Amino acid sequence: MDELTMLISCTEYYSHLKNIPGNKVFLSFDKNGMVKTLLESRALFPDMDLEFYIGMLDGLMAMESDAEENAYAHYAERTALLLDVIARIAKKHHMDAEEACRMYYASRTAEAVAEDFTKYYQKSPEEIYEAVEKE
Repeated sequence: MDELTMLISCTEYYSHLKNIPGNKVFLSFDKNGMVKTLLESRALFPDMDLEFYIGMLDGLMAMESDAEENAYAHYAERTALLLDVIARIAKKHHMDAEEACRMYYASRTAEAVAEDFTKYYQKSPEEIYEAVEKE
């Protein structure tokens, strides 16, 4: 699994489990050193799959779903969309996965995409990418 897939998948799955917007999850992971921990683990275990990283996060953060609501149920659709969008950002700006995720998740567009009720997760990668680039 490449870095970008791992970072986005972990972020969006955690968003779903904890009922927290994905942009806030990534920013929290980044601030608390979890992004570095995930990337370091990937460097040590490059052939591991998502379940490995989710298990690692679970061990570090007690990651069972404890949310009473489920406002972020479309995490799988968001993950697929964001893999495309953030890969475009990385390519255009010559960034690595961490930098591109940081740029995306800090954007106002990420706030809108993170919320199921906006239905931004149904927009095309081109629309989301262009919105981020306009910011």
